[in-house]
Amino acid sequence: MLTRVRRWWRRSPDDQGLRHPPYVDVCRELQGHGDDPMTIGTILSDLERRGVRGDRYDALRALTAAHPRPHWANYFLCMEEARRGVDLVSSYPPFVWMDVSSICSVECRFCKYTHDQLPKRNVTLDEIQRIEWFKYVRNLNLTAGTAEAITNPQFVDIFDYLRRTHEHLHLSFLTNGRTLNARILDAIVGRLDALHVSMNASNEADYDRIIAKGNWRQFSTNMRHMRDRLKGATRPNVSASFVKLRWNLDRAVQDLEFAADHGASFVMFHHYYPHYVNDIHHDRPERLAEKFGFEDSLYFDRERSDEVFARVRDRAQQLGVEVATPPPFGGRHHLAFGVRSLTPPPDDCVDPWTKMYFLWGFKSRREEITICCGLAADIGVYFDRAEIATSEGLMKVRNSPTLRAYRRTVNGGRRNPICDQCRKIDRFAPDAVYPDQRTFFEFNDLPVPPHFTTSGWVTAAETRGRQRLTLPVIGGGVVGAGDA
Repeated sequence: MLTRVRRWWRRSPDDQGLRHPPYVDVCRELQGHGDDPMTIGTILSDLERRGVRGDRYDALRALTAAHPRPHWANYFLCMEEARRGVDLVSSYPPFVWMDVSSICSVECRFCKYTHDQLPKRNVTLDEIQRIEWFKYVRNLNLTAGTAEAITNPQFVDIFDYLRRTHEHLHLSFLTNGRTLNARILDAIVGRLDALHVSMNASNEADYDRIIAKGNWRQFSTNMRHMRDRLKGATRPNVSASFVKLRWNLDRAVQDLEFAADHGASFVMFHHYYPHYVNDIHHDRPERLAEKFGFEDSLYFDRERSDEVFARVRDRAQQLGVEVATPPPFGGRHHLAFGVRSLTPPPDDCVDPWTKMYFLWGFKSRREEITICCGLAADIGVYFDRAEIATSEGLMKVRNSPTLRAYRRTVNGGRRNPICDQCRKIDRFAPDAVYPDQRTFFEFNDLPVPPHFTTSGWVTAAETRGRQRLTLPVIGGGVVGAGDA
């Protein structure tokens, strides 16, 4: 009797009577992440009955194909394909960023966006409803880096549909706050998982200098309403960020306090990224004149930057708020994803497998895909809304020659020039050379996308060569060529 009881316990509920060890392990692992063991057991037991004794990869492929709620199985399949270096993938991207608008409500002077750069386009509710593959996705962010999601007049309808129809999704979006009105707040309170506010200023004078075509009164009123409306709600978790420059560095502690007072539990401080702005607008001097210049970078004020951010970290501890600041210039650091970091980069990058950004290309002026927020940009992978709505259409784009080439060359001893530089340069340093994206295509014997050759595009290195100045560094030395 004791033997029979022990056998019953060993086979249920963890493994649902499965006998093939890889199937048992996969079942237990997915169950540990909240997946339904009965559904998993039924699918894998059917394989056993048919004499199919595959490995972990086979089990995850079968589960992703047959599971009615496959987001966890798909995630583990994706990670297995990344571990094996599979370039022709069966998994769907578990982490998706999707712009639902190409229109921003402001023009930040540190940002590449300008109102006249892109065609005006809003994704419709009907287009979202036609997408078949949301069931495979774990995290969906309704901002991919182009513009402001909530300028879309159907945003609330889109959000309601996604929340109601795909309950498993971890939903988030980014906003500059100007359009975060009462209607949006009422729609997301208790239902959105994460909200990020790109605040960038905590007083009217700084705001007016940073945010072209903004409205401090509207922004600050919305922030108060956000604090009051979301107070005590379990969702969303609110984070905030500030881009700091030499002239507003001393307000960093005030910025932190402003964010915390308005409900942010996590506050990030960033360097200004001048290279991409210059890369986008190199041929439009009138637009460049509206943006901040290289001379505004904190890299020209390193000692004061380290001192101010040390005070920010101390104040955050007092406030009980989590904070992220750039690593001190005066300390040791690593390079990860094209930026200085206190932690070393992972041995292998999994972004070409796990991430997919649907956005409007500032150079191509078309809807395009990218696969990371590091140095791989303008990769020339375009999509049609109707085509990518189907699972088959998305996989066609996901397994396109360019994305497969990134998976083959992101890791190992034969890295493509873009991914190799992502582990070697600090892209925020004014003297860093922004990589020529064309080198990726030449390295992989792929055709160079048309927008590199038909739009008068030049490399950022060439642009910087025309603009480079040697500037004094307040508080220590001079930054010149090569002192990145």
